[in-house]
Amino acid sequence: MANDIQAFVKFSDGSIASLLAAGASTQTATEVQTGGTGLNQVSGVSIGSAFQGKTAVAVTVAVQGDAATVADPALGMMYAYFLGPDGKIITVAQGGGGATSGMNPLPKPVSMRTGVKFFAAYQASVDGVSVGSLAVCCTDGTADVFTALGVSDTKTAMVNKDSATIGQALAGKSIKYAYATYNSTKGLNEDGAGVGAFFLESSDGQLKHMFVPCKGNGEGPQPWISGYNTQIGQNDTLSIMATT
Repeated sequence: MANDIQAFVKFSDGSIASLLAAGASTQTATEVQTGGTGLNQVSGVSIGSAFQGKTAVAVTVAVQGDAATVADPALGMMYAYFLGPDGKIITVAQGGGGATSGMNPLPKPVSMRTGVKFFAAYQASVDGVSVGSLAVCCTDGTADVFTALGVSDTKTAMVNKDSATIGQALAGKSIKYAYATYNSTKGLNEDGAGVGAFFLESSDGQLKHMFVPCKGNGEGPQPWISGYNTQIGQNDTLSIMATT
């Protein structure tokens, strides 16, 4: 057995989908297609194609570890999202480790059609710097995910899957809420020489918002962090400054 990403998607008509990415690679956005043993559904198909015409309203994601190699609590979900046929993130979803529970409402409903896919990523807990990730929802419904590997005592810009900064990707939009993950046993600022949150700055270095991360491996989903309608400027940056 390898480490797997499991997702369960509830639709507005009362039906539900089981998704599975068996043997998913760590720190990698992986498509989670239909799957699950003994279930009356097709396996190995993108969610949009398998459930055309339905509307997703809630999701939970659980990262299941191989007990022979890593304990479940050590595995944390970094982020998850629905991707549209145009290659843009439609909205993000919450989840956690192998013991996570619940069914978490989506920030907005997602219509299933050909080309819609579900992606998720996880990482094992490390005794040192880790990858930080921030899943952002804006007041107009726009969503995106920003990541960066922490570098000890070094400010590092977080970028999205297209290598764009938060200012380049979301200029003029306002943050409604977000969730942040950083799966390190020592936390983000272990020796006090860094910053204990991901931080949003304007072009002149003024702080605009802070996002304190969780590990993403709990029994509940990553908690939402209110964005207080913080507006993003074109030259704003989101950064991580980790320490060990």
